Amino acid sequence: MRVAMRTLLTLPLLCLVPASVGCGDSAESPEPSAGPIPDEWVAPRVAEAAERMNASEAGRLLAACIEAHGGLATWLRHGTVQFEFDYEPLGQPERRMHTKSDVDLWRARARQEELADDEDDGEEATFGWDGEQAWIIPDAEAFPASARFWSTTPYYFIGIPFVLADPGARYERLEDAALDGVAHQLIKVSYESGTGDSPDDYYIVYMHPETHRVSAIRYIVSFPGRFAPGEHSPEKLMRYGDFTEVAGLWLAQSFDTFAYTAAGPGELVTSITAGAYHFGQTWEASHFAHP
Repeated sequence: MRVAMRTLLTLPLLCLVPASVGCGDSAESPEPSAGPIPDEWVAPRVAEAAERMNASEAGRLLAACIEAHGGLATWLRHGTVQFEFDYEPLGQPERRMHTKSDVDLWRARARQEELADDEDDGEEATFGWDGEQAWIIPDAEAFPASARFWSTTPYYFIGIPFVLADPGARYERLEDAALDGVAHQLIKVSYESGTGDSPDDYYIVYMHPETHRVSAIRYIVSFPGRFAPGEHSPEKLMRYGDFTEVAGLWLAQSFDTFAYTAAGPGELVTSITAGAYHFGQTWEASHFAHP
């Protein structure tokens, strides 16, 4: 993400419009709200993305993938998304992160509320990214991941393939590879230098040759603070499954993640589910600010 989301994540998200302009607000508005976006704003962004993506075979394949999931215009037009995300590392149950996310798609702002666990009597955390800085309450120790890192990380995963159309992304066609006995088309997405917090991240999209939807991704994490310069996490493979249609978009509800080597997927390391998707809510800027 470019102004904020990538300024904040291990994942390269982009703010898709100038940070001074928001839905229903003039450029002079000091506290822009978040909500559905008018078509006259969406159309130029879609055209810009189409021009970039159509310049290469890999970009054209990814554009077809985005269309198969409902289209970039539909995604951007909604302006906001709310969803639940339950991240369960199988070897570290104490690091389960189960939250409800509210995300401003247009301005790269986010707010997450930790959902109560019957086995946890502690105080649930609330945290977010207000477009300029991350915040968390009651304190930094209240959540297993840093607010800067995690505020929009779930959003980036549920937002694939749409978020891969963002400026700063580069596309490369890789050789087809088998997954579940089907030869999938592979598109590698990397990032230009200076694109957000971790431009060294990459994602390899497995696009099904018939449905053109995402079956899986391979990815690495190189977030500064977690990794030294030039270092990154081992590559993992995340399977996308249990697709559901919401507001004209096809979204996954399961994201099981496996260790990955040259021999292929290894053991399951993380079980992730998402759901309760809602689009097009309207929130004031204060919704994303530190309480």
